[in-house]
Formats: sequence, C-alpha cells, structure tokens
Amino acid sequence: MTLIKRVFGITLGILLSGCASTALHASRAIRLAPGAAIAVASFANYTTTPGAGSRAASMTASLLLAHGLKGVTTLTVDHHNRLPLGLQPNPATLLRKARAMGARYVVEGAVQEWRYTIGLDGQPAVAITMDLVGVRSGRVIWTATASRSGVPRQSVGVLAENTLNAMIESLRR
Repeated sequence: MTLIKRVFGITLGILLSGCASTALHASRAIRLAPGAAIAVASFANYTTTPGAGSRAASMTASLLLAHGLKGVTTLTVDHHNRLPLGLQPNPATLLRKARAMGARYVVEGAVQEWRYTIGLDGQPAVAITMDLVGVRSGRVIWTATASRSGVPRQSVGVLAENTLNAMIESLRR
C-alpha cells in the first residue's frame, strides 16, 4: 500500500508542478560578511494590493536573518506604501538614513504583482525585484528579479516567501 501512496504522491506532485511557473534572473552572487550591516527599506508597491511592499520587505529582512546574516535592520522612511501607487522615497534619503544607522548595504526593491489570478482556481502570483546597494558608493552591486505563479490552494504569502528566499539564495551563492 505504501508503494501505491508513494507513486500517487509523486504523480500528483508532477501534475501540480505543471500548474506553476517560475522565472528568476540575478546578477552574479557576492560575498557578504555574516556581520555586515544591512538595512532593508520598504519595497515600492506597484500593485493594487495594499501593503505588498511592506510585506515583501518584512519577509526579506526575516529571510536574511534566517540565512545567517546578523546585522539586518529595517529602514523606515515615512510610510511611502500609503502614498500613491509606486511612489518611493528619494534614494538619497534612503542612503542618508542607512549611513546614519551604520549600514554597509541597503536592500531595496519593488513588488509588481502580489495577487490571486482570476478564475476558478485562483492561483497565487508574485513578481518582485530586489537590489543590494552599497551605502558608500550609492551603486547597485547586486540585483534580481523573479516572477512566480503557484498552485491552487497555495497562499500568496507562501509563494512570496519562497520567491524571496530563492532571490536571497542567488545573492549568496
């Protein structure tokens, strides 16, 4: 009986994985010291989902800590997720605040999609970009973009967490 369950589970996994799609593109991984001070800014929200940018940033900070980076803090610059769609704080303001916090890097990004698709299945879908900016230079030193659609009955939160985790893994390879 266990062989039948195993075959059924594998078959179901293959069928369900056919319903999901993933795209992840990232620049070359960089070496980060475990104690490097990293400030995570709230991501711009280009979706119609309120708070998607703040959610993505919160998950990113948590995942960076889970990956063993110790100097992770949250960088708050006003509540720009409550401003009109996609509005971001001035990059110079982000860098100034990060310097004042003693951060070496700033993680910033944008959320382009954070929703359930329309239809009977209502599959989750996310699209996110993430940049790692050197505080001293103000230049992007690593960047990634990812888009994923999930399977029916999967939450947007689980899909977003998995997507952000894959992005962070590509940062540290």
